[in-house]
Amino acid sequence: MAEKIVPLSKRYEAHDKTFDSVTVREPRFEDLLALGEPYEVQRAAGQNVVIENTAAVAAYVRRCVVSPGVEQLGALGLADARLVREAVIDFFTHTAPPASS
Repeated sequence: MAEKIVPLSKRYEAHDKTFDSVTVREPRFEDLLALGEPYEVQRAAGQNVVIENTAAVAAYVRRCVVSPGVEQLGALGLADARLVREAVIDFFTHTAPPASS
């Protein structure tokens, strides 16, 4: 199973843990079945537009963060929070995004 280590811009301390990176595991089949796709592509004005399902992305983050633990992520600054979010979404971008029907 693939994992990504996301280096953070600084060292954080939350809930008696100190960390400067976040490890994220690859989503599994049961995650996909439970949460669906984190985004879809729709056509608008002749162009493809990516629509992110923010609730699904948040649920994937909660399920897939291995360390330091989801309860520590509340301490992250915005830039580092975006890095973790992008690491999760990146697992889905190796194939074409799902097209809207």
